[in-house]
Amino acid sequence: MDYKIEKKVHSDINSVKNIVEDILQNIKEIINENVFFNTKIILNELIINGVLHGNRQDINKQIIINLMINKSCVIIEVIDEGSGITYKHKAFGDYDFCESGRGLMLVEGLSDKFAIDGNRVTCIQYLK
Repeated sequence: MDYKIEKKVHSDINSVKNIVEDILQNIKEIINENVFFNTKIILNELIINGVLHGNRQDINKQIIINLMINKSCVIIEVIDEGSGITYKHKAFGDYDFCESGRGLMLVEGLSDKFAIDGNRVTCIQYLK
């Protein structure tokens, strides 16, 4: 059941939907419905964050998406060409009125493991 895909997309918000749909079409028969739904949300949030915040919608910059599935987990890695961030988990109340930050908090909540290293975000979902 090992599956691996790497996609690159320019920082065009309109291209994000097509890339996500393409990836999802390829994996929908491989993982269960709950993991599939979470994967869809994680991909959308991370790619949109990369376009808007990392690459600042610079059409000349790219987002790299790596997705791997093996018998025990789904690994999602999204890399942008921005300068990176330092992310600190906070309680939900701190984000109630923020215009940004909720997407990463949502991704962290949907992931069994979540890590940010500069401009690279890695999420792991265990297949249960």
